[in-house]
Formats: sequence, C-alpha cells, structure tokens
Amino acid sequence: MIIRQSVLHRLALVALALSLLGVAGCRDRDIRSYRTPKEAEDNTVSGPAAPAPEAVAKPPAAPKWTAPASWQRQAASGMRLASFSATDASGTADISVVNFGGTGGDELANVNRWRGQLKLDPIAADALPTQVQKLSTPSGDYSVADMTAGQGSEGKPPMRILGAWLRRNNMVWFIKMMGPAGLVGSQRAAFTGFLESIEFGDSVAAKEEVLAGGPAPAPANTNDLPRAKSVSPELVAPSPSATLPGGTPLKSADGSSLVWHAPASWAVRQASSMRKGSYALGPDGGVDLAVTAFPGDVGGPLANVNRWLGQVGLPPIEEPALADYTSHIQANGLVFFIADTGAKDPAHPQRIVSAVVFWQGNSWFFKMTGPTELVAKEKPGFLEFLQSVRAP
Repeated sequence: MIIRQSVLHRLALVALALSLLGVAGCRDRDIRSYRTPKEAEDNTVSGPAAPAPEAVAKPPAAPKWTAPASWQRQAASGMRLASFSATDASGTADISVVNFGGTGGDELANVNRWRGQLKLDPIAADALPTQVQKLSTPSGDYSVADMTAGQGSEGKPPMRILGAWLRRNNMVWFIKMMGPAGLVGSQRAAFTGFLESIEFGDSVAAKEEVLAGGPAPAPANTNDLPRAKSVSPELVAPSPSATLPGGTPLKSADGSSLVWHAPASWAVRQASSMRKGSYALGPDGGVDLAVTAFPGDVGGPLANVNRWLGQVGLPPIEEPALADYTSHIQANGLVFFIADTGAKDPAHPQRIVSAVVFWQGNSWFFKMTGPTELVAKEKPGFLEFLQSVRAP
C-alpha cells in the first residue's frame, strides 16, 4: 500500500511538471508569434519586422463643390480641372475651373488678360477698384470681375466674362464664365452660389490610428528604395542647367521633401545638389527622369512649357495653344500640371514629359527626357508613378 501511494505521488509530480512545461511552451509561442505587413511588390529584402507606426498623416483633400442645376458638366481637358456649360436661346456660356501654383499674377494683369479676350482696351491701375469686387466665402475672399464687350460681331450678341480668383495655400484658383452677355448676366447668381459652395480640405493633415499589421508607410525618400539595377551615368543625358528665361539662375528649394515610391525596374542614379531624385528608365537606361524643386512658380506654365519645347528643338507657343500641350491629374491631395512636348509633334526625335506640383511655396518638377519612342513607352508608368507622390 505504501509502495502504491509512492508511485501515485510520483506520477502526480510528473503530470504537474508536464503541465507546467506545456504552459511555458504556450507562452513561448505567444511571444514569438507576430503579424508582418504584406510584402511590397518592390522585392525589398526581408528583415526584422519594424514596429507599427502609431499614426500617419492624411493628404489634404481635393476641393469639392456643388454645380448649379442649370449647368451641364463637360469633359475637362488641357489645364482645366473642371468644365461646365450653360445654354439659352442666345447661345452657350463656357465655365472653367483652373488652378496654378504661386500667385497667378496681380489683379490688374488678370483683369486685362480677360479684357483682351473680349477685345477691350486694358485699364490702368487706378481704374481697378471699379472693375473688381470682393466676395467673402467660408473658403476665403474671392476677387470677382465682370466685363462686357462693347458690341457683338456678325449679328451675334456681345460677349461677357464673369471671372473670379482665390489665392489659398500658395495656389491660385480661377473660375471663369464666358458667353453671350445676357446669358452670363442671368447666370450671375448661380455663379456666385458655385463660388460659395467650393470647399477645400484642411491644410493641416489629420492623424488617424493605423491598425496593427496594416500597410507600412512609404520610404522617407526614393533612395531608400531597393536598387534593382545600377546604370552608368554616361547612359543618360545630363540635367540641363536650372535657369529662367534670360539666364536667371535658380536655387534649389530647401525644407521638407515630398515622398514617392519608384518602380523597382527604374535604375536609381545618385542624386545631386540640384536633383532630389534621379533615375534611368527603359531597358538601356535611355530615358532620364529628374526630380527637382525650386522656390516660387518658376515663371509659370507658359514659360515652363516653352523652355521644354526649346530643349527638344521645337518652337515656342503662345498662351492660347497651351491647352494643346497640357493637362491636370490629382493624386493624394496634390494637383499635377502635366506637359508633353510631343503632344503636337509625336514624330520629333526628342520628347519631354513633365509633371509640376506646387507644394509649401516650392515648385516640384518630375521631368522625363529622352528619345520620343522610348519616352512614349515609359509615359504610362510615369503617370502611374505620380500616383505614389504624397506629402510626408
């Protein structure tokens, strides 16, 4: 009996030890078990899992508006972000929404530009107060100009322009209606209501919590991305000197940097004092992509497009032709001005496709240069790449 009790006692001790070992094993598995973010498609080399970030910033939202019921939406093209039309028996009025980085010129220049479109004489600065009114809205104070041509042509009614502009966060927004004078006059209340309906996203990005195991944030800069392959600097064209028309040198912008995610197929070149990023595209690296940033608006859209046309040996254009070479796209709250020197002459041997975005007082240029055929092949991937560009 004593021996049996001793055996039972020993068996109990063994069972207790095994149970304790089991608990310890479970705890050890809990410690070693963790979730990793889904592997990115850039073939990044695996490494220790980084701790999940506590928060990321949302990009500023694109503006929203409510168009009047009497307006018909039209396809946006060229430099326009949106287009509408309004119609009555006298004809059709065209309504456009356009934006640019920088100040967009002073009020006198804006008014005289529109007066020129109506073949009216320019006014002097002292007459400006009679031509421009202020409209206060929740989004800011618009400058509003209303002007009518003296007479119509070929039996048509005189034309009228109702235009407004708003400077906000280092950008200027233009909303313009142009059409028969009576029609534009009848639409003035609707035009004012449209301006009052425009809402812009908060300029200060909100923070939201990132769930554990969610996607990791983009790298701080492109040179943190994996180098899928290298390329000899001799294979790509050197970056042209950064100057304004007339030879005025430009200083590279300082401060915060936009961030982006370049495809792994792009060969990373060493950046320079002028370039924030540098890549060679195509099988033989024959297309050069430069990322640069400069303070201000760098002369504006027409000056930039004419500079790029000159760099590929094409003649300059006048402002009315600008829409044939340009377009807009939006990504992550940023508005990109796209220019393509091959838009009207696709047979020309050299081509430049550029994207410009105005951010924090600086113009950021993403410029692709090379033989026309190669640039045409790389353009879809370039436009897709722009969708990755965002504020840090």
